[in-house]
Amino acid sequence: MTHILLVEDEVKLARFIELELNYQGYQVSVAYDGLTALTAARELDLDLVILDWMLPGLSGLEICRRLRSTGNQVPIIILTAKDNVSDDRVAGLDAGADDYVVKPFSVEELLARVHAHLGRNQ
Repeated sequence: MTHILLVEDEVKLARFIELELNYQGYQVSVAYDGLTALTAARELDLDLVILDWMLPGLSGLEICRRLRSTGNQVPIIILTAKDNVSDDRVAGLDAGADDYVVKPFSVEELLARVHAHLGRNQ
């Protein structure tokens, strides 16, 4: 079964996304802060990470950098409310993220991006 790590500190949003991903047939692990997320990303056999930019502890950007620095190539989709500055998008992609979704987003868009990245890596 395809395993996704969802990292989102907004509990209601995390639960909503988790339910949608479960409905699509994915196994989902959830982390609500940066340190827990980094540990989970290193220890679990993951097919994809959905990573919020702004988290307690480590930022999503820092988690992405640390994973890539160890050679971890799991696809990473960054979620963020930072849509005003194109430099933020560039920073996310430069840190190694594969995609960037701006909040608020439609669940259909997120699922389409998840499917696209998973299909590319199978």
